[in-house]
Order: sequence, then C-alpha cells, then structure tokens
Amino acid sequence: MTDHGKTPPLFGNDGQPNNWMRVSIHAAEQISGLRKKLGVEIPQTLQNSPTQEGAFSFVPVTFLSVEKGQKKASRVVFILSRQTLVSIEPDPSPRPLAQALQRLQRDGRENDAFESFAVILQSINDAADELLDSLSHDLGKVLTQTNAVLNSLETKDRDFGVSDVVSTQMDLSEVEELLSDCLESQLQLAMAARHALARLPADQEKLKPVFHTLIEDIEAVEKQVNFIHDRVRLLQTTNNMALNVKQNQIVKVFSVVTAVFLPAMLISTYYSMNFAYMPILQWEHAEMVGIISTALFSMLPLIYVKHRGWLR
Repeated sequence: MTDHGKTPPLFGNDGQPNNWMRVSIHAAEQISGLRKKLGVEIPQTLQNSPTQEGAFSFVPVTFLSVEKGQKKASRVVFILSRQTLVSIEPDPSPRPLAQALQRLQRDGRENDAFESFAVILQSINDAADELLDSLSHDLGKVLTQTNAVLNSLETKDRDFGVSDVVSTQMDLSEVEELLSDCLESQLQLAMAARHALARLPADQEKLKPVFHTLIEDIEAVEKQVNFIHDRVRLLQTTNNMALNVKQNQIVKVFSVVTAVFLPAMLISTYYSMNFAYMPILQWEHAEMVGIISTALFSMLPLIYVKHRGWLR
C-alpha cells in the first residue's frame, strides 16, 4: 500500500502506464516524461474548466478537506482517457486521494480509468461532506453563544460583551467564505463528473449508474452547503440583534445613572448660586434636610424606572 503523502512511480515495471498515475506538481522530470510518453501538453491542464484535447480530457478540480483538524484547499488536475488516468497533485498528497487509493486497492481488481475516476470523485465528495459536519458542529457553538447573549446568560465567569459578539461575527464571516469556496468546489466536482459521463466509452455503459449516483451525491452535498449557508445568514442576523441588545443595555445603564443623579446635580447647582438669601440655609438642621431631600429626589427616578420595567 502506498504511504500517505508519497507519489507512486509514474510508470509500471513493464513500461506501460499504470491504471492511475499520480504525479507531484513539483516533479518536473515526471511531468516531462508524462508529456513524452502520452503526448500530453501539460499547459492545457491550467484551464479552469474541463477541456478535451484529442483522446484526453483535462479536468481541474479544486476541493476542500479536513487535514489533521485543519481546513485545507487542494487543486488537482486530472488527465483522463480510455486507458489512462493521471492526477497532477500537490505534495503532500491530499487525504481524499489517499483514501481513494485505499478503496481501489481494497477492491482487489484492476479498475479501468473511468471507474477509478468515479471512485476518486466520490472520495473528494465524501471529504466535503466531512467538512460540512465539522462546520455544523462549530455553528452549534456559535448558536449557543448567541443565545447566551440574547438571554443575558452567564455561560462564562462573566456576561458576554460587545467584543464577544464582534468576535462571533468575524467567525461567521470566515465560515461564510469557507462555504462559498466549498460550493464552488462542488460545482467543479459536478462538472467533472458530468464531463466524464458524457465521454464514457460505449463499451462501459455499466458505469452510467455509477456516475449518475455520484452526481446525485454531489448535488446532495450542494444542498447541504446551501442549508448551512442559510443557517450562517440566520446566525449573522441573530448575532447583529444580540449586538444591538448589548449596546442598548449599555445605553440604558447610562440613562438610568443619569436620571438618578440628575436631581442631586440640580439641587447642588441651585445652591451653588451666589444669591443674598437662599432658603433653609439658616435652619439648624439644614444640612441634614439637604442630604435627605437629595437622596429622596434621586430615588424617585430610580423607583419610576424600576416600576416601568426598564431595568429588565
């Protein structure tokens, strides 16, 4: 079995092309040998959509996968013909391709190029499905945090603040960008499967159901991407609502504080005026009366605000 990350030899021992030839994009000598052996002009593979050149189809696919817990984008160019399947891939090799090789080896038989290509595309599609499961798990955490903000819960040692909400919004923007890349990857994958189906040799009609099932699986993942994208949009809207709630709470606190201290400021401003005669200043308990009246007038707005429920 070929080790993950290593590229198998370009040609078999008998000098004939293997069923699936894997070539590193950095292996200049192998690419040169491939050009001479098959007569393939490698620059044709730089196209962004499947193209046909003689007997060979050039199918570029950019896809996303989870590599050691991290999201990774990989671009692989496939060269497909009746007898030949070549993949020009980055180094180290993407994990979905290693999984496809393991599936082919488990079959214990020689698959033709189109059948092997279908297995590879299925592995890439499964990797996208795995990535979406990971994103759904991450969105569950974001939803919990957003609900905590809206309900003023203390899921940490402190209340969620504006900085927490802004950080969540940035995370959602990153997820939205990743979903856009994933959707583009699925479109390329579906295009590759349809291209192969349209050029399926007449003696391989048995593979038509395989490619039809593959296209249905790819479209199912596309629907899942759209569903998660709608969920992200909903979370962004909810998160903006949470941000407005937190900001309104802050403004409300300052408003209540201002209302409480406004009577005291009014009284102190009045008695700081330079008039010849000021009421109650000559009383024996004028100072105590001033303190009590200031406290009383300060409590009245607070009682009114609490009665109206503005402190909730």
